[in-house]
Amino acid sequence: MFSIRLAKSADISRLARIRVDTWCVAYHVRVPEAALNSRTIKGRAAYWRARLDQPFGSVFVIEFDELIGFCDLVPSRDRDADPKSIAEIAAMYVIPDHWRVGAGRALCSHAMAEARKRGYRAVTLWALASNHDALRFYEALGFTRDGSVKISTAPDGGNVHEIRYRTKL
Repeated sequence: MFSIRLAKSADISRLARIRVDTWCVAYHVRVPEAALNSRTIKGRAAYWRARLDQPFGSVFVIEFDELIGFCDLVPSRDRDADPKSIAEIAAMYVIPDHWRVGAGRALCSHAMAEARKRGYRAVTLWALASNHDALRFYEALGFTRDGSVKISTAPDGGNVHEIRYRTKL
């Protein structure tokens, strides 16, 4: 079955590959082509090198013979949230070959259990409004929309709409 552990520096290249490949599959019809093409393995590896050196939050990885996904749990980054009582899933990706087999559920459940142990009262996450599969997944885990919306500008000048989900612990 699956095993979950903290990410380590030896995982950096795999984390980068999972992030880029999964992002392209999940968002290929949801975000502009320029945004997809702006994600590179080299750029993501640099990000993960820096991220794993940061003293806050935790990056959990899930393995099934190999590393197949990750979840980045951090104190909330939102201005309207207390980072001491609200955690945030900043990113969660599982390779497409392991979608709908329980890997994402196991990973997210692990992150929420860790947040509970650390004294957080709630967990939030941001999801692309057009990613209906992800929205259904988070709702099945007990997350609900809390009414917050973010609109950012994509590399091609278009808008990217995200909605925030929340669950109490």
